[in-house]
Amino acid sequence: MLLPLHPRRQQVRDRAAERTAEEPKPRFRNGSKAVRQSAALLSGSYNPRPMPSYKELDQFPDDKQAEFLLSRLVRFHSAGSFNIYNLGMAPWTLVSDFPAGERQAATELLLGAPLKWLENRGLVRKTQYDNYDITSKGREAAQKPEPSFFANQEIMAALPLLHPDFRGYSRYFYENKLKEAVAAAFERYENKLNEVRDDRGSAKAKSQQGRSLVSALFNEGALVRPYPKLGTAGAKAAEEGLTSLMGGALGWIRNPYEHEKHNLPDPTPSEALELLFVASYLMRMLELSKP
Repeated sequence: MLLPLHPRRQQVRDRAAERTAEEPKPRFRNGSKAVRQSAALLSGSYNPRPMPSYKELDQFPDDKQAEFLLSRLVRFHSAGSFNIYNLGMAPWTLVSDFPAGERQAATELLLGAPLKWLENRGLVRKTQYDNYDITSKGREAAQKPEPSFFANQEIMAALPLLHPDFRGYSRYFYENKLKEAVAAAFERYENKLNEVRDDRGSAKAKSQQGRSLVSALFNEGALVRPYPKLGTAGAKAAEEGLTSLMGGALGWIRNPYEHEKHNLPDPTPSEALELLFVASYLMRMLELSKP
């Protein structure tokens, strides 16, 4: 038989029950999306940016699809081995964060051309049946910071847009010799200027080099301003601007990258490519300036 509580204790218990009844009900049930996101935020694992949809993934270039696939393979198969038969079945673990209705299509996309892309470049290797291993080169490509294997693929795709003399510079990017790439491009540009000088019979032109050579070549008519249809009112200013650009590149880019590389920061692949496009433009202007 339970004894009744002391009146004072009963009063305290009653007040506690009243306060509990007055508290607002929780807005979310355990396991709801908001609760899961809150827990993920506390753990640092929640990323508010949604993953790409199947449509977006399908529009990625081949190397980006392959990069995405490799990152998922390394993430979900840390032992380095995977079976594409298992990956090609529900629950579609490679793309488990995609919308449910897109997971099968996204998986089939990734296990097609992107997987072959990785295999052709030695980043994954087929062992037997449907089994594959991630190679040491593949693990390095997934983890290596700039300049990474995949970043270099974007550079390679842009090289054909450069002047023909620079389209074979892929080795500089693969070997991470980016300062050397810039130095070589602007040295080639300077050599082209020297060829124009040496073809000129003037002793005065032959005595010039570097920045002063550009002005001498224009003054003697060895080079002429391209785009002759430009208005005559601004012709002098345009020619001065062109000579300053063509000569200034030697003082500002060619000489430092040739003689003071140690005083320059290491460029990223994108920055090195930008400078190659500058050299490419100068080469084209030089060719257009020949009478």
